[in-house]
Amino acid sequence: MRLDTKAEVVAFMSSSGHCTFDCQYCIINPIAKKKPSLDYEDIRFFLERLGNRKAFLAFSGVGDFFAGYSKSQRLLDRILDHDVEVALDTNGAITQEFPELDASKLAKIRYINLTMHYRQIKEKGLLKLWARNAEMFHRRAERVIMQDYILSPDLADEWDEAIHYYAHEVFPQTGKTILLIRDVNRPMNSSQEAAIAALSQTYSEVIGGAHQENFAAPFVGKETVQCPAGQSYFRVWNDGRVQGCPNLPGVKAFQDNGNLKERRLHISPTPFSCNSPQYCDCQVIEGLGKMG
Repeated sequence: MRLDTKAEVVAFMSSSGHCTFDCQYCIINPIAKKKPSLDYEDIRFFLERLGNRKAFLAFSGVGDFFAGYSKSQRLLDRILDHDVEVALDTNGAITQEFPELDASKLAKIRYINLTMHYRQIKEKGLLKLWARNAEMFHRRAERVIMQDYILSPDLADEWDEAIHYYAHEVFPQTGKTILLIRDVNRPMNSSQEAAIAALSQTYSEVIGGAHQENFAAPFVGKETVQCPAGQSYFRVWNDGRVQGCPNLPGVKAFQDNGNLKERRLHISPTPFSCNSPQYCDCQVIEGLGKMG
């Protein structure tokens, strides 16, 4: 993700803990279900504590953040009443109030990652619904959509069927290519690599490339960075816990930065010098131009 943003603070808001899917390649085991969730008052407290500093809220984590809330709560709609910018990860199965957002609120959504979890949508009988939802997301927010499909070796037997579905049911409606994302936790064997090459050739019109995630890549050649974790970057968990850096327990920014449900938020006065930028959070900060 590479975006220009006017926001001064970046917050990675981890999922509600109510994921509706149970994908085999999910990095969380067991899948989070029926766990505590952030509510509107938690998020409003966070925004108010920032004072006049505008926030970029990246809603991601375990599954689809907003899938754990009822449409009647209108959580996304209420968040967008504030002076914020927003990024969304969605599995595309539930759209909540997104189809009803007005243009001014849609403009605050800077980035949407729409992931096609083919095995799940097929098993749950959602293939037609998912295609309609994908068309709606593209129609309403065409320029901010990135669409992907996770290539997990565990599901190699479905790859061709999944891309065939996309090519015939989704691509004609959206005109948007799909990015193949390699499962970072499971290496490919030679036959699977050959299958990826064959897919890319057969479906060249609809596949936008095969991507191997490398969170450290933006930092090659940099001995240290000035990281704003704990100062202007936070990871907020579904139970309200706030951390600056969730990855390096030995650094000061790993400290408890508060808990939104307890109405506590500690903001560090300065960034810290780090020589280990190699995580998802690091890439989010760098991609928003906030890493010094």
